[in-house]
Amino acid sequence: MKLELHPLCTLFPRIEGAEFEALKADIASNGLRQPIVIHDGFILDGGNRYRACIELGIEPEIIEFDGSNIVSYVLSANLRRRHLSPGQQAAIVATATNWESAQSHGGSRQAGVLPLETVAERAAISGANEKTQRDADKLVKNHPELAKEVTQGKKSLYKAVQETKPVAQKEEFDTSNDMAQLADDLQKENEAFQRQIKSL
Repeated sequence: MKLELHPLCTLFPRIEGAEFEALKADIASNGLRQPIVIHDGFILDGGNRYRACIELGIEPEIIEFDGSNIVSYVLSANLRRRHLSPGQQAAIVATATNWESAQSHGGSRQAGVLPLETVAERAAISGANEKTQRDADKLVKNHPELAKEVTQGKKSLYKAVQETKPVAQKEEFDTSNDMAQLADDLQKENEAFQRQIKSL
């Protein structure tokens, strides 16, 4: 039976093309070095590795998640090792927060829950500035389909937010805030690329 992705796992874009072929080649040569982590029968971490194994005809090693909080685990495992823009990271954290709130509704909140209740706490997890996080929070709450495009890297957070504004508001351009956000986002993207170069 083929395993499906956990909703939290789907927040992160799947790798495709040359990057996915490189992953397959690595697994074919060196085997699966990290097992696939599942929770309640769904893939919590390792969706790309699992797909590569299936395509290669390799039986993947699968282990059950044994931690206390799946949101914390998924964000920790994926936010820093992937090449995501600050807007993507903010939207992913905002969406994960919404998912966690929905799951914990009625007082069944998981132990070891992440501190995601304030904008500052969510920004600290995502690595984005508070304005970016606030924009992502609002987008996820009011326009979940647009937010999904942001998490998948199909649209920038800035562009998605602009699409939600009335035409008159779009024409009002707050240069200082927008330029500060752009500079901050570019710096974080540069740091992510530097980490990627070092890892190579």
